[in-house]
Amino acid sequence: MQTLFALSQCKEANFNIGLAEIEEAFQPDLNSMEPQDKVQLRADSKQAKSILNHKVNGGKLKESETISPKVEEAASLAYKNYLENSKKDLERLRKDMLLDAEALVDYFLWVISLLVIWSDLSKREADKKQKISPERLLTGDFNLSGNKVIDFFRKSSKIQVAMVKRNISWEDEEDNYKNWYKEVVKKDETFSAYRRTANPTFEDDKNIAEYLVKDLIFKTDVILSFFEEKDIHWKENKPIVRSLVARSVRDVELDSEPKGFELPDFSNNWEEDREFFEKILDCTVESDKEYSEMIAAKTKNWEVDRLASTDQIILKMAIAEMLNFRNIPVKVTINEYIELSKNYSTPKSKQFVNGILDVISGELKEKGELKKSGRGLIDNK
Repeated sequence: MQTLFALSQCKEANFNIGLAEIEEAFQPDLNSMEPQDKVQLRADSKQAKSILNHKVNGGKLKESETISPKVEEAASLAYKNYLENSKKDLERLRKDMLLDAEALVDYFLWVISLLVIWSDLSKREADKKQKISPERLLTGDFNLSGNKVIDFFRKSSKIQVAMVKRNISWEDEEDNYKNWYKEVVKKDETFSAYRRTANPTFEDDKNIAEYLVKDLIFKTDVILSFFEEKDIHWKENKPIVRSLVARSVRDVELDSEPKGFELPDFSNNWEEDREFFEKILDCTVESDKEYSEMIAAKTKNWEVDRLASTDQIILKMAIAEMLNFRNIPVKVTINEYIELSKNYSTPKSKQFVNGILDVISGELKEKGELKKSGRGLIDNK
C-alpha cells in the first residue's frame, strides 16, 4: 500500500511538472523580433494543459474545440514525459518495496545485537565494580552479563556473519545504547529485580530477554525514534520485527547450539510472497482507470478524486486481489482491506470500504468475473 501511495504522489508531481513544461512552452519569445500575442499564448497554454489533464486524469475537453498543431505537440510531449517519468518511478518504487521487505532481517539483527551490546556493557560494569568492591558481586548485581539466552546469540556465527555482510554495528551509536541502558534498562523495576537474583535460572534469563524486547525496546519512545529514523516504514514493520525477535528468544533452549541457529524468515515463503507483492502492484497500476470508474459508479455523491487517497488505494488493491488471485476467497480479501482501512485511513473508512467492496464484489459475481478455485470457490457460494 505504501508503494502505491508513493506512486500516486509521484504521478501527481509528474503531472505538475508537465503543466510547468507547457507553461514554459508558451512563454513569449523574448529573442524574437516578431510581435508576441500574449493573450493567444495564454489561451494555447490553457488548452494544452486541459489536453494533458484529459490524457492523465480523464478530464473533459470542450466539444468542437479547435486544437492547433503547436498545442497538440506541447500537450503530447508533456504527456510522453509524464509516462516516462512515472514508469521510472514505478520501477524504482518496486525495487524499494522488495528491498524494504527484505530489510526486515536487518532490523531483527539490530535488536538482537542491542541485547548483546547491553550484555557486554553490563560485563564491563561488573568488571569495574569488582575492582572497586568485589563483595558487591555476591548480591547478583550486573548478572545480565551472564544471561545464557543473550550469550547464545552472541556466540552465533551466522548472526555475526550476517551483521558484517549487512554492515550492522552499534559502534557509532555508543552514546545511544549507553544512555538507553542507563536511563531505561537499569531504572526498570523488573530488570532491577532480575539483577538482584543471585543465581538466575535459564527460564529467568529467557524471561528477562523477552521482557527487554517486548516491554523496553519496543515500548520506549527514544529507542523507537532511533528505528523510525532508519526506516520510514517502521510503523508497519515494527510488529513484524518484534515478532521475529520474540520468537527467536522463545525458541532458545538450554541445550541449543549457537551454530545451529538460523536467521528467521519474515515470510514462510518469500518467493511466493514476493510474487504476490509484484503482481498486486502491477495489476492495480495497470487497471487504475478501470478500477477508478468502478469505484466512481458506486460513490455517486462523491467524485473519486475527493475520496481519501488511502481509501482509493485500498479499494483498488482489493478489487485487483478479487479479480486476479483465484485462490483467495472474496470474504478474506474484503476483511483484509477493512483491517487496512482501520489502521491507515479515516475513522469512517471501515464502513465505507466494507460497503463499496460488498457492492462491487456482488456485481462481479453476477457478471461471472470472479473466477475462484478451491477454498475461494467454496467461500463464494
